[in-house]
Amino acid sequence: MALWSLAGCASEANSKGLDALRATLSGTLLLPTDPSFAEQNQPANDEFASITPIAIALCASPQDVAACVNWCRNEGIQPVIRGGGHSYAGFSTTQGLLIKTTPMNSVRVDEANQTVTIGAGALNKELLAHVVNTNFMVPIGTCLEVGFTGLVLGGGLGDNSRWAGVTADHLVSTDVVLANGQSVTANATQEADLFWAARGGAGGNFGVHTSHVVSLVEIPRRQIGAFELKFHGIQDCVSSFMAFDKIMHSAPDRLSGFLAITNLNRPANGTRGANKYPVATFCGSYIGPVDELRDLLRPLQHSGKAFHTEIVAQEFWQAQIDWLSVPKLPVHGLAETAHFTNQPLPAKVVDQLIRRVAAAPGGSPDAYCEVRLMCWTGGKVNTVAPDATAYVHRSSTGLLRPAIWWQPTSSPGLQREMQGWFSDTLRFITPFCQPSAFQNWPYRGLPDALTQYYGSNLPRLTQVKKAYDPNNLFHYEQSIPVASA
Repeated sequence: MALWSLAGCASEANSKGLDALRATLSGTLLLPTDPSFAEQNQPANDEFASITPIAIALCASPQDVAACVNWCRNEGIQPVIRGGGHSYAGFSTTQGLLIKTTPMNSVRVDEANQTVTIGAGALNKELLAHVVNTNFMVPIGTCLEVGFTGLVLGGGLGDNSRWAGVTADHLVSTDVVLANGQSVTANATQEADLFWAARGGAGGNFGVHTSHVVSLVEIPRRQIGAFELKFHGIQDCVSSFMAFDKIMHSAPDRLSGFLAITNLNRPANGTRGANKYPVATFCGSYIGPVDELRDLLRPLQHSGKAFHTEIVAQEFWQAQIDWLSVPKLPVHGLAETAHFTNQPLPAKVVDQLIRRVAAAPGGSPDAYCEVRLMCWTGGKVNTVAPDATAYVHRSSTGLLRPAIWWQPTSSPGLQREMQGWFSDTLRFITPFCQPSAFQNWPYRGLPDALTQYYGSNLPRLTQVKKAYDPNNLFHYEQSIPVASA
């Protein structure tokens, strides 16, 4: 049966047998009239909050997931999967059936075998709670509220990736409900093509993942170095950006970090604070002695006059908690994406980029713009062949990421102005980056997005799609297509 265009079909929900579907679930099926529906439908990106599914299935088991998949296939309804709901481009929203795996959030650590089994609905914070203060960890991202499943399927980068690798490189096996309703386990020896695709092919393409086994990484040392430096003013922001960029292109794998330039707290025209604007912030860690960290950062310290300098020794887990313990943000809209880099940006480009941020619209905590250089790749990430997994980005040293954030109370005019700044800034940085983009941070405005996300691995991914979802049941705007005959 062909999949329908679902605009306006919510009124036909009863005719689609939702009552029958509810009766098969051990979890909960919510309709738009249910009191908790709006809260359960709220994605991380408020821009897509108005997209309303005909129902939300809170799946408590793989059997629930299979029942939902079978129902969607039989009824011609689009199934869309959501774990943490942090698809920047809103690809975990739908007018069809929203399959939420959040009730399946178990985490079981097996230190003897150095693995952890993670339910599809578990968030980063739930994984962290089970490994904190042990001698083992899993390299995850930097947001506690992000779902682990979306993180690992898209690759997964964070502050520990340079020495520990991307999250996907530690996937041992994954359980998947396929488009035909069958549950399979994919690993190196069974369903090997699906296992290859699961490590970087992104979620929502081949089936619904219900559980993962991931190898634990032994922490190299418990005492590490951590740093935060801040500079202000155009000149010092430019010189410190260039110094840090150069450091990270030759840094040892154990050094990681990022820099952020933001237009937050922009002073009024003509005020005395203009010479202290914008602000460049540098944060990160070094898996080694703090004295070695100070030596590595000396060119950054000498690049300008920092108004804040903190280079300290920290216990490993305390550093992770500090890194991840960002207050949960209120409901907000956003746009973010990142291109990979493999050489320092030219001085003229850095100067123009920082001036672009300084002049950006917004500038308050309610609506602001920024650019980040995320030095989380290179190192061990690049020791894996590009075609060994679906995660193809194995020749970079950083990610250059423009971003905008706004509260729902921001005026529509300001939101449009910020989105224009974002797309224009993305066009500005593109010639100075590699022709690739990070699939964990999707953006609907990317030209030829699939090639940017998957590169030379895209043809094989379309073949895997053809083998496991030949009728394209799982689809969205930037989903992997079925290979043509």
